[in-house]
Amino acid sequence: MTNKPLSLYFHFPFCVKKCAYCAFYSLQAQPEEIKNAYCGALEKQIGFLPREREIISVYFGGGTPSSLGAERLCKLIEKIKERCSLAPDCEITVEVNPGTAGESDFYALYAAGFNRISAGVQSANDETLAFLGRIHDFRQARECILAAKRAGFANIGADLIFALPGQSAEDFLHSIDSVCDLGVQHISAYSLQLEPGTPLYAKRGTLCFPDEEAEEAVYGALCARLKERGYEHYEISSFALPGFRARHNGVYWNRGEYLGIGAGAHSFYGGKRFSAPCDINAFIQKAGDSLFAPTDRETAPFITVAEAEEERVMLGLRTSDGAVVPPGARVKARRIAEAGFGVFDGERLVLNEKGFRVSNEIIAEVLI
Repeated sequence: MTNKPLSLYFHFPFCVKKCAYCAFYSLQAQPEEIKNAYCGALEKQIGFLPREREIISVYFGGGTPSSLGAERLCKLIEKIKERCSLAPDCEITVEVNPGTAGESDFYALYAAGFNRISAGVQSANDETLAFLGRIHDFRQARECILAAKRAGFANIGADLIFALPGQSAEDFLHSIDSVCDLGVQHISAYSLQLEPGTPLYAKRGTLCFPDEEAEEAVYGALCARLKERGYEHYEISSFALPGFRARHNGVYWNRGEYLGIGAGAHSFYGGKRFSAPCDINAFIQKAGDSLFAPTDRETAPFITVAEAEEERVMLGLRTSDGAVVPPGARVKARRIAEAGFGVFDGERLVLNEKGFRVSNEIIAEVLI
């Protein structure tokens, strides 16, 4: 077995209902025959996974994996365990949307080997949830998290969205406190992004979204509140209690190798970044041919040394670890730190929360 670890991502492009802001590849209200065929295709792909690599994290994302039911998900994780060598402390995450999983599902998932839940809460305000097109209210979100805890899960993350029309810092802090009170170990807080093709994007001219100053105020408030609650801010949008950083996401930020399985899934493997097209039927048809048959790996270019260096800096500056900047950019890095956007020790630039808010501009400046 090679010493180089590997992570796995499985994409489940199924939802009960498409949310108003979502631009990820997912389809709503698909027939059971399609779901069964898709899971069968995933099983075929699992049969091609490399046996010699130790798996340090497995992530079931979407879409809404939990909308397929625990039985299908448990069968897939059993197939992975049969095929692959999982590290003793392998992190195995499944995304769950409240309203798509009951207490018996959590017991089944935990028994099968899942050890981390990522719950799509988004808000503690029911009006906000309705505006976003979510299928649950906060009562259901609370029960979802509590049910997962009763089933044995001790590593639970919750996603929240801010920078919504009419949302004040106080409104969002209420959501933060409500989720923290449930005892989750991890919180991901994302500002709303208006993506072309989504219902909210179509309404952008009729809704009053917060300006940059208001959004920055909410971000500052949430960072301060989560620090008070004991969470470390370890990535632009990620906060965790000590010892509960999301290992799978850490693989992405540290340029670790991962294989993405499923329609629309992305991979970084063998020096290439490649993906499968957002087409369920095409994936189902090609899944049995080879591990890479459903993807564009064959035509994808190899990452050059220069590109790898840019990725290292770009991804590192998203985290609390920062990045060692190239010698030619160190004068710029010092100026960035002196302007109050972070700390620079002569080699490594670490952005603070003010720097995180303008990280795209800072990264572009450092890499020019």
